[in-house]
Amino acid sequence: MLTPRFEITQTEAEVTIIVHAPYANIKDAEVYVEGTDFRFYCTPYYLRLQLPGEIEENDSSSGAYDCEKGDFTLRFSKVNKGEQFENLEMITTLLAPPKNKSTVIPNIEVIGNPSAASMDTSENNTSNDSGNNWFVPQDNFAENAAIFVNSPKYGFANKISGALTAFEAAWIKEIIDLPTPDTTPEAERKNLQEQRELSDFRKSEEHYMADLVQSECIEPYITYMAEWDTLEKDQVAFNEIEVDLLKELPNKEYLLSSEDVQKLCLNLVDILYASCYNHRTTSGENTTESGWTINKLSSTLCWFQNFATLDEVVTACIRRSLCYPLYRNWELSIKVFEDVKKVLSLGKKYIIKRFCEIHSLFNNSYEPRYILNQLYIKDFLIWLQSLRESIIEPLHSALSEIHPNKAKMGFDLIELEVAAYSVQEEDFVIENAIHKMTDNMDQMSLNGSRQEKPKNVYHVNQKFFKYLLSSSSSSTDSSDTDSDSNTSSSSSSSSSYSLDSDDLDDEPKQIEKIAANE
Repeated sequence: MLTPRFEITQTEAEVTIIVHAPYANIKDAEVYVEGTDFRFYCTPYYLRLQLPGEIEENDSSSGAYDCEKGDFTLRFSKVNKGEQFENLEMITTLLAPPKNKSTVIPNIEVIGNPSAASMDTSENNTSNDSGNNWFVPQDNFAENAAIFVNSPKYGFANKISGALTAFEAAWIKEIIDLPTPDTTPEAERKNLQEQRELSDFRKSEEHYMADLVQSECIEPYITYMAEWDTLEKDQVAFNEIEVDLLKELPNKEYLLSSEDVQKLCLNLVDILYASCYNHRTTSGENTTESGWTINKLSSTLCWFQNFATLDEVVTACIRRSLCYPLYRNWELSIKVFEDVKKVLSLGKKYIIKRFCEIHSLFNNSYEPRYILNQLYIKDFLIWLQSLRESIIEPLHSALSEIHPNKAKMGFDLIELEVAAYSVQEEDFVIENAIHKMTDNMDQMSLNGSRQEKPKNVYHVNQKFFKYLLSSSSSSTDSSDTDSDSNTSSSSSSSSSYSLDSDDLDDEPKQIEKIAANE
């Protein structure tokens, strides 16, 4: 059976459920409503929803079918008039099976380790499962993995271990910078990551310096108006592709400690930063490198990093944005940091949209980034739908108290910028001197008089002038060698710029000889 796309709206007294079921056999359509349970059946579609409030079918209920759109529009009354149903757009949560409250045990996490997916479940299958609804997702990438009790943990909420042992190291290296993730202790990850970033930055310092002085190349991306710059929270809506993804996600229940939730929020900021950087530097049009960019910039996805503070997260995000992507500019990195705050201010629905995009990019990536969907993104998409807005709002406020500075990055950015601007200034002086010398020589040629040569032409750096003259002399010697074979060309212009060695320290004489030959 197919799960149809659906949409739910509400008023003070009614709930309207629109089920998109094209090519349905209308005569077989059946609808069942009881309390919070809603069921729809029409070959080949089946939909079962657990609503956040109770509805009932009565005389005011109605149903209609639009043949052109293929939509069933069903209206039901609320049992409690005026009740506001929460999270009606959180599709995966609505598709959850009914919970048997008698089986809920406090402080127990209903979250599986994908590495345990290959365990023998024959004993469970033979037992009476009355009153127990187990929905254990079987992730393909971990079917043959073993259980590693004492192995380093990674993945969503840091609950997975041993899931990558079945893959070749060279293949995993395409998406993960952390060496041997199933054996490298978690305590060593941060130190290894920082050492690797420092080494990589040192190898390409000139890239950062070039992007600094050539700001005109970066400016269009800094001034780009992203969709979150103009979008209002009440305007956020899922598109058809996002709805299709959310309705196919398996349902999981996460009973996490407050420490787990805090770490997940920090990972959330890290991944959002990478997504925002990609969006801004592609002007909202994803490219074939978008999946790589998000993967590489996120310490969570690339190093399986867990953070302790928001300040630590922001520092890690900016460091990686200055090490690896095409555009490495401090102002751009800070702009992306502001983007993250705007995304958080739009609420969890918009955050889910960003994660839907990441999921799609990873699934369509040439490299095996679908593994990252299995380890992180899918669970984030499920967990976010049940996350309270009251958790996201303080996260946004806390980010506003973070003020990144260059000294904290550990890359000696201030010293590099001083050196870059110094070189730029020297180049500017030399360029101006060359233009000034050329203009004055042209002026002397036009005047045809040696007595009226401007004095400021002699202000050119003497060493640089000698370099120009020696270069000119070298080319002259070459041409003179060729002219010896043909005496008729002895008066060629190439030899007219030859200078005596005594003239090399006398700039006025150099200019006079050059002007005389003009």
